[in-house]
Amino acid sequence: MKINSFSFKSFGKQSFTIYPLIALGLMVMTNSHAAERDAYKHDGVTFSISVRTPEQIRAFYSARGFPEIAIRELESKCLLTVGIQNSRKDIVWLEPSNWRFTTEQGNNVRRISREEWDARWAKLTIPLASRATFGWTQLPESRDLLTGETAGGNIVIEPPKESFSVDVLFKTGSDKNGPDIRFKAENLQCSQPTPSGDK
Repeated sequence: MKINSFSFKSFGKQSFTIYPLIALGLMVMTNSHAAERDAYKHDGVTFSISVRTPEQIRAFYSARGFPEIAIRELESKCLLTVGIQNSRKDIVWLEPSNWRFTTEQGNNVRRISREEWDARWAKLTIPLASRATFGWTQLPESRDLLTGETAGGNIVIEPPKESFSVDVLFKTGSDKNGPDIRFKAENLQCSQPTPSGDK
């Protein structure tokens, strides 16, 4: 079921007790020029996703002292802000590696993992403080959400030129053998950024 006008505020104060900088990032990014957000609820899980603009990305990370080369690198990508809430009585597994990003023509869209970003930042000699801030604003690669828990953060993909969809899979149960929960967000569109070396 798709929900209109979903807001991360509906998660309440509990949402970001584990990842406080994620909350800060989401609040900053949504206060001005807010991106349209799609939200869904199914089988006790609420899921939301929105696409960030290059302007939002620059405003947020420049305010936190990121070097210009790092901001340009981020502007050349597509950031998706995601929120999840588990209202089920069992564990829901957040594992972005199980998600599939596909263009309207059926082409796969590549997600850039946290490990890849670590390597990129090292190559660009980005300060450790900036790397840590960036890491805290990304979704974890794997996390078990207990009943009542929420998580939020960003996923980064290579920006496709056409609209795309996200097929989201959540495993459930302590052993991941519970029923799968699936969502599909369609007709998402990334801004077409300036390549990182062109500014």
